[in-house]
Amino acid sequence: MKNETTSAKSSRRSAGLQSVLNLALAIFILVALNYLGFKYYAHKDLSASQFYTLSGKTQDVLKHLDAPLHITTVLIDKVHASYWEQTQNLLQEYQRVGGRNVTLEKVDPVYDRARAVELQERVHFSGTDNIIIFEYKGANRVVKLDDLLDQDPQTGQVGGYKGEQAFTSAIVALVEGKAEKVYFTAGHGEHPATDMTNAVGYGLVTQLLKGENLTIDTLNLASAGAVPADAQAVIIAGPNVAFTPAEAQAIDKYLAGNGKVLILLDPLAQDGLDDVLKKYGLSFDNDIVLSRVMTSTGQQSTTPLAYIQQTGFSSHPIVAKFPAANYALPIVDARSVHVQPDSSPSPRVQPLMSTGPEAWGWNVQPSTSDAELSTVSSRTFDSKTDIPGPLAIAAAFDAGTVTDPATKAQSMGTRVVLVGSAHFLENDTIQGETVGANLFINAIDWLVKKNATLDISPKQPQVYGVSLSPMSQRTVTWTSIIFIPGIALALGAFAWFSRRK
Repeated sequence: MKNETTSAKSSRRSAGLQSVLNLALAIFILVALNYLGFKYYAHKDLSASQFYTLSGKTQDVLKHLDAPLHITTVLIDKVHASYWEQTQNLLQEYQRVGGRNVTLEKVDPVYDRARAVELQERVHFSGTDNIIIFEYKGANRVVKLDDLLDQDPQTGQVGGYKGEQAFTSAIVALVEGKAEKVYFTAGHGEHPATDMTNAVGYGLVTQLLKGENLTIDTLNLASAGAVPADAQAVIIAGPNVAFTPAEAQAIDKYLAGNGKVLILLDPLAQDGLDDVLKKYGLSFDNDIVLSRVMTSTGQQSTTPLAYIQQTGFSSHPIVAKFPAANYALPIVDARSVHVQPDSSPSPRVQPLMSTGPEAWGWNVQPSTSDAELSTVSSRTFDSKTDIPGPLAIAAAFDAGTVTDPATKAQSMGTRVVLVGSAHFLENDTIQGETVGANLFINAIDWLVKKNATLDISPKQPQVYGVSLSPMSQRTVTWTSIIFIPGIALALGAFAWFSRRK
């Protein structure tokens, strides 16, 4: 190196400098390509049914947001989240189209407990469902993962995915500031909806409606004359005075226009809506549900009890999760609900929960004396007059999806839920009892939440798979287990022997 000439040193320095410049140029080109690739790219949905292509309606809504929209996904039940990944991918498309105005946050309660608790306290959502929270200008809407799946109530098979319909409906409601309103009827001795101090009030259970983005109002049909146009649902909670013919006609007209009604009726009470409900294959039986129970002295006694065990809950969305949660619901002083038989593959009317065969319905009338009622403890089943079990205690009618002939927009048709008891939701009964509250909230949620009216059709769930013949399966198996490892082993042995020589 001491004898190195000046020109050799200069050449070596030039070569080193050239290498540095080449490296810097390569880094610059790599960074530039990545920047241009992220800023300018072609977006293409390659799914078979264009699953992630948002409709023009959705894109227009997202592009005209005038305030930040924050979307939070809360994954709670991973076992039942087979469509969660597709939901996340669809929401990323919302974020892409909405640009800076749309932010997306993922919350896993297992790893971020503090954030999950903060959301639950602020938004008031159930801790058992996978949910998507939309927040805009201080208001919020909660969408459950189950509401995105168009499931057959009998088989549970998913026939369509309504993610875009539900998400855009929630965003439109936030942008327009539209409040979904539920009316409780009054004037017939119903339970006061918001009273939290009275033992027979419904204040405690209706507090839970805050998490369902609903506002509550009362409706006196005698003075109003009709159900208000903004009513998402009407709740008739335990009347002890029958509705007049004019009031029944108002309910009938509301239901005929795709209305949603929940009726809770105790034994011996009359609601005056028999003719209306028969149009939907439903009616209340004039009975008291009785069961034989074992007393503390070891003797059997009859009591007015409807006990619904896990197997008594149907596959209807309102109660579909109850069996897996090991829920059971004892209801004191209940009457049964009559369901018109329907043998079609997808019946429009079906029971929600039923007693076991050991219970029966004691046929009674409003004129039944107190002396007769006091003999209930010694009563036994009378095959001539009583109704044999199992007995439906709640049932639902679903008219399915209807299409507006003018706008072609789809919405949910008439829905009716009957429950043969109202006492089980009173303030003094509901404390510490979650099953009844869940039944109430789920029923209202089912009546109201799927009432999207956007002209966005459900899409087919994406299921990817490869179907191989038996010969192809054997070929793949032998290739992966024998052929490829064998080639690697042979090449390794060849390299080892070559180096030995």
